[in-house]
Amino acid sequence: MRAIFKIMFKLKNELGLKVTTALSRAGLEVARLYGVLNRLSAISPGGYYEEVFVDDPLRPVSRIPGRVMAGRYDVVVLAPATANTVAKIVRGIADTIVSQAFSMALKSGTTVVVLPSDHSEVVEAEMPCLVDPEACRACPECPPEASCPHGAIFRGEDGRAHIDMASCRGCERCVPSCPHGAIRCWERVEVRCREVDLANVRELETMEGVEVVRDEVQLYRVLRRLLSG
Repeated sequence: MRAIFKIMFKLKNELGLKVTTALSRAGLEVARLYGVLNRLSAISPGGYYEEVFVDDPLRPVSRIPGRVMAGRYDVVVLAPATANTVAKIVRGIADTIVSQAFSMALKSGTTVVVLPSDHSEVVEAEMPCLVDPEACRACPECPPEASCPHGAIFRGEDGRAHIDMASCRGCERCVPSCPHGAIRCWERVEVRCREVDLANVRELETMEGVEVVRDEVQLYRVLRRLLSG
């Protein structure tokens, strides 16, 4: 999520793009947790075609699918596309703002670029901010708890610090404030992908009008080619 934000910010400034951002409900939570949500205005500052839309189950009809169906966008980008989203779109299910945009793009002949999160047998995943329980010393006064502007750090019954994932915004202010280095953000871990998810990606690659990329560098290169005119 953080790397994709940087790519879109770079392309917007290099090519003078107008970027509309659409987030599923799950995407909204991930953007918040990884410190991207508060920065989205840098790529979608508001105004026509530069809005930020969030999927709303109480208002299932969004302007995004309608605009895509009318061919108003040069490219539709799904990044990152979770295994759940990929499974839906290869089976023709369009029940979120993201899967609806994909469906309308194919109907209108708009190119879709997809970066699946589960695209190879082994992928690297980025972890959110976490407290290392072995490094936490259960200090009588916890500087990270006092420094968090969102009240996301609390202490359990054992006195050790914990991060409330429902409140964390990935701002990293807690990291330098811990004297023991117990809080770490964005650590990379290896994850094995399921064969069913890889099969869905392979099926996605066969779909006309869809370009599948496997990392942020490919995403940049493909979008640069498609949008440079």
